[in-house]
Amino acid sequence: MYYLIITIFLLFFLWISTVLDHPSRNFLDFRDYPGKILNHPKPFDGRFPPPPPPHRNEPMPFGFIGSPPTQYGHTTLVYLIGVVSSLLFAISGRLQSVEKEKVKSELAFLKAQINPHFLFNTLNSIYALALKKDNKTADAVVQLSELMRYIMTNSNDEVIELSKEINYINNFISLQKTRLGNTVNVDYNVTGNTFGKVITPLILISFIENAFKYGVNPDQTSEICVKIDIDDEMLNLYVSNKKTFSVQSDSGIGLHNTIERLKLVYPNKHHLKIEDSLEKYIVNLSVKIR
Repeated sequence: MYYLIITIFLLFFLWISTVLDHPSRNFLDFRDYPGKILNHPKPFDGRFPPPPPPHRNEPMPFGFIGSPPTQYGHTTLVYLIGVVSSLLFAISGRLQSVEKEKVKSELAFLKAQINPHFLFNTLNSIYALALKKDNKTADAVVQLSELMRYIMTNSNDEVIELSKEINYINNFISLQKTRLGNTVNVDYNVTGNTFGKVITPLILISFIENAFKYGVNPDQTSEICVKIDIDDEMLNLYVSNKKTFSVQSDSGIGLHNTIERLKLVYPNKHHLKIEDSLEKYIVNLSVKIR
């Protein structure tokens, strides 16, 4: 169907070219016009005669008098240029559409890996509280329900209000404090105004979760620092934890996925610096938020 339409339009343009380019319908030929044009003398009044016709035995000079082959060739060439240009625009648009769908698929895949990872860790924490018959178990369940409600309702959004993301982090850290008690010193502070600002959901939590996952050991003094500073269009996240000998496996799936999401969602709009020393693990992240 596509090639049939292309052929029909080509024949149509060739017919139009034949009609418009016929010498008797040359709209730009003013040699026989009796009056003046724009206050100028009659064109071709003898001072600028038209080129002489070719000799009967000489070949027709190219460009002075059109002939069907030349006429059709020019029309076909212009038409093909238009067709190729339209194809290039269509292919370019298709490639951009495919790239957007690819980014969406990658983000959905990364989120699908992050969410169960976080859920399993938190359920294990509440399970530990239940085994000890801690009175804080009920509060932990409520906090977990708020966290999961946020994940279920907002994680698939491209952006979310920054205030909701900060509230999500507040609930997460409160839940961790409830689980860990006095075994860890948590220095958590948020400064700046969140009003009117948005951010990609779940883009910060993996760095904070990583500190609690690998920076806490009941047999050692654990220290975790989380600072969030919001300055105009920039959000600065600082997370540090004292390294401990954790018994958890070092898979790093959540952290790796978050780094990949940052590259996809905030290309050239974020700066991430990770310091991994013998004693501390420090994350400095700056994100340009809208």
